[in-house]
Amino acid sequence: MDKRLLDENAIMQICFVTDNLEASLAWFSDLTGMTPSHIGKAADHAEAQAIYHGKPAEVSCRLAIFSFDNIDVEFLEPGPERSAWRDLLEQKGPGVHHIAFKTRNLTKRGAYLSGKGLAELQRAEFDGGHGRYAYYDTTKALGIQIELLEWNDDREAQPKL
Repeated sequence: MDKRLLDENAIMQICFVTDNLEASLAWFSDLTGMTPSHIGKAADHAEAQAIYHGKPAEVSCRLAIFSFDNIDVEFLEPGPERSAWRDLLEQKGPGVHHIAFKTRNLTKRGAYLSGKGLAELQRAEFDGGHGRYAYYDTTKALGIQIELLEWNDDREAQPKL
């Protein structure tokens, strides 16, 4: 089995959690001279089918993405319910939440991380149903979490059962 975490030679995204999305966007826009390329939210509960610490959950957030040539910078304001986002915000305050890697097989790459003893903290479908994500608890090793991102259009063919 291929044990690499990376399907590509790039980190796709770095994400900051914030308790005030508008203030963070204004600050980052002033710093960079850029405006967000995307402003959105987490998928609604029925579409997201979110799992938080192994159990079905309702999670929500508002988010914005700044697209650079080599990486996306995401700002995310969690909703009030328990989530991987809310947990880190309450534990450490605003700051870096995760780095994200694009994958074509989230199941296989997630199994690799789980096999290393890294717990899957949260998983859900994207808003619009075009992909999914999962966060893994790498905070002790890296100080932040790792996210795997998988888009439906880029997904490896899944074996038929």
